[in-house]
Parts: sequence; structure tokens; C-alpha cells
Amino acid sequence: MLETPFLWVIATIAIYSVAYWGYGKWIDRNIWRSDAKKTTPAHMYMDGVEYFPVSRYVLWGYQFKSVAALGPILGPFIGITYGWLPALLWIIGGNFFIGWLQDYGSMMLSVRKEGRSFGPITYEFTGAKGRTNLLAFVLFYLIIISAAFIALIAVFWNSFNGTTFVPTIGILIAGLLCGQLLYRVKMNVFAVTGIGLALVVLSLYLGTILPVKLPWGTWNVAVWGGICVLILYLAAILPTPTFIQPTNYLAFYPAYAAIILIIVGALATPFTNVTIKLPAGPFLNDPQGILGPIWPILFVAIACGAISGWHSLVSSSSSSKQLDIETDALPVGGGAMLSEGLLALASLIAYMVLTPLFVFGDGSAANPAHSNIAAWPVGAAALVAPILGIQATAVILTTFFGLVLVIYALTVQALVTRFFRLVAGETWGEGRFRALGNKHVATAVGLGVPWAFAVTGSWWALWLYFGGANQLLAGLAIMLITIHLARVRARS
Repeated sequence: MLETPFLWVIATIAIYSVAYWGYGKWIDRNIWRSDAKKTTPAHMYMDGVEYFPVSRYVLWGYQFKSVAALGPILGPFIGITYGWLPALLWIIGGNFFIGWLQDYGSMMLSVRKEGRSFGPITYEFTGAKGRTNLLAFVLFYLIIISAAFIALIAVFWNSFNGTTFVPTIGILIAGLLCGQLLYRVKMNVFAVTGIGLALVVLSLYLGTILPVKLPWGTWNVAVWGGICVLILYLAAILPTPTFIQPTNYLAFYPAYAAIILIIVGALATPFTNVTIKLPAGPFLNDPQGILGPIWPILFVAIACGAISGWHSLVSSSSSSKQLDIETDALPVGGGAMLSEGLLALASLIAYMVLTPLFVFGDGSAANPAHSNIAAWPVGAAALVAPILGIQATAVILTTFFGLVLVIYALTVQALVTRFFRLVAGETWGEGRFRALGNKHVATAVGLGVPWAFAVTGSWWALWLYFGGANQLLAGLAIMLITIHLARVRARS
């Protein structure tokens, strides 16, 4: 069975189960000592905009879709340059020892600090200079993400025969409707979810019969990027429960369904005879000499799914303000991160069953622009189609997985844009540049600059800094968590 992904999937799921039910429960009970009776910031400062209590099930879906973007899909794609085995070991070990701990710890730190984000917390711990440096770094970091994601969303809409745009809009409309039904009409969450999923399925069907293709050739990506910017502007301005929260929750279902399908397909490989085609090595060095040695490249290339600084921003700036009770932090923060590890695993498996020539094209994994953009959807379809018994379904599945790529990118980019607005407001809220702190101006800057990088193709130059910046942010988050826990222990 070693020639199929079967045993590797079983081993990863078993280790993640120990991480949550063993290590996680112990940390929650003995280190943070979460208490369901303590009042959370969602109740203390409830305003219906940023602070409002949410069911753990809804918040878990929101957290997962807020942290899981293209990182756990693109990261393994780059990581397999060193072979799939080193990538797999980092996805398992990184998440087990530090990944979920950072997400959960960032959320609990913010909750214990009355819902404050990392800016005010850094000011408390290190002073004004530390806060200023952190905010400047975060703004640059968010620009990097935005430039790459706007470019990739535009490329995805322009690919897959134009079948992904209509379903994307359908999911956004369904999310808006679900937000109204859930928070204004006060309809039962399960009924709202059922209505939303029915609309998602309908939008998927409409996408297959109503493909949208633009006629402007090389300008297509710029136009798609402009449409993306308009959607993101609304997401940044509208209240969280109106747009981002219900949309991310609803988008969770097709996004996680893709993971389940791939995992089930991998577990069935001993019977479907889908085998591993990528090499397990070469381990220590990139054979093309483009990326360099495995240390540190692999550990910054595969961030989401192992450990990612972005998650600390989501946990401390958004989810902590929606946590109903403290004991929800482990399933929401830690559970969502371990679930994202399964997405990274599923992505890695999808690449493992394809040939190196198909995945890399010209033999280079260093630049996705030179590689096969359809590698993930095609690999996923190759695993799932044999289960259904109809090989023709591979085309439909490829379209579905292509839509999932858009979902992962767009829903997280909506949060990135909102965070840029909030951080800009915190940075320039006063003084000579206070106009930049205005929510409309900040949003326009946070979208206009990345759009320019995206449409000129220069986003790739920025993306080279993403991995290091992401892990640096994770290190800063762990530092703040450690300072807090040390202070609490000293007082006790």
C-alpha cells in the first residue's frame, strides 16, 4: 500500500487526532484554563458590527474559511520540489507542535485582553515603537497577500472555460441572504444553512450552463481584477454579520466537501489503483537550483497547513470578538487549524498522483506562472472520479475543484481587505495623515495598490517575500502569547 496515498492519510489523521484530543485538551485545561462561565468580549461589547456572539459551529466554519486560502494549496505545490515526503513531514510536525497552538493561543490572548487585536496588545507589552513597527509590517504583509490573491482570482475566473464566475457570484448572494435570515429574521441556523446550500448547488449548475468569457484578450485579467476589487470593497465596508461572516460560513461547505472528497479518494486508492507518481525525494536541495536548500525554503513555502502568521490576525482581530464562551476557543481556533492541515494534506496528495511533467510543465516549481494551473483540480478529480464509477465525471469534478480554488482565495481576501482598513485606521487615525485612516480611503488604497501589482504581473516579485513575512508574523504572535503566559504565571 506504500505505492498509494492510503497509509499516509491514515497516519496523518491519527496524529492530528492525538494533537486535538490529547495535547489540545491538556493545554486548554492546564495552561489557559478556559472557563465557560467567564464573559467573553462578544457579550461585553456587543455592537452587531465587530462584536457579536456566534454559535461554535458557525464560528468554526467562519474561522476555517478565514484561515484556509490558497496557502495550503500553493505551499505544497512549491514544497514538492524537494519531494513529497519532506512536505508531508512538515505538514504533520509543524501543525502538531506549533500550528494549532498559535491559532488557539492568539484567540485566547485576545479574549483575555477584552477582544483587543495585536496592535494594542503589542503597545501594552513593548511600548509605542513596538506597536508602530508591528502595524507597518502588517500593512506591508497584507499588500503582499492582496496583490497575489487578486491576480490569482482573476486568472481563475479567466480559466476553466469561464465556468467559475457565476457560481462565485451565486455564493456571495446566498451569503448575503443567509446573513439577513440569520441575524435579522432570527431563523434557525440549520434552516438557513439548508437554504444557503440549495442556492450554492443551484449556482454551481448555472455556472456549467452559463459560462462567462471576456472578449478582451490580454486585458481580461485586468477587467476580472477590477470586478474582484469592487466585490472586496463591499466586503470591507459592510458590517461583518451582513457579508463576510455568513459568506465565509456558507463557502465552508463546498470548500470542505472538496477536502473530504480528496481524502476519501485517497483512502480508496488501494481499490481504485491510483498510485503515487511524484518522487519522494530529492530531500535536501532543489534539483533545478532555483529555490535553494530545503532549509529554510520548505518551511516558509508551506506555511498554511503547518504554521501561518495570517491565522494569528484572524484569531485575534476577528474570531475572538465573536466567541460565545471561552471553551469554544479550542474547537474553533485549534480545530480549524488542524482541519486546514487536512487541506494541505489533500493538496499534497492531489499532486502526488500526477506525473512530474504534468505538474511542473517546464520542470520548475519555483514559479507557478511556469507550471500547470490545473494541477490541483486535475489531481483531485483523478482521485475522486474512480469512486463515482463514471470517468466522464472527471470534467465536472475539475470544474468544481476549480471553483473551490476561487472560493478559498476570495473569501480570505475579503478578510485581508477588511483587516487592511482596520490596521490603516489604527495607524493613521490621527495626525497629518489621518485622511488615510478613513475607512473608504484606506480600503481604496488597500485594493488599488495590489490591483496595480496584479495586472502588471509584478505581484510575483512581492510574493517572494510572503513566506518569510508570514512566518515572521507567526513568530511575533508566539512571542506575544509567551509574554502573556509568563506574566500570568508570575502573578500567580
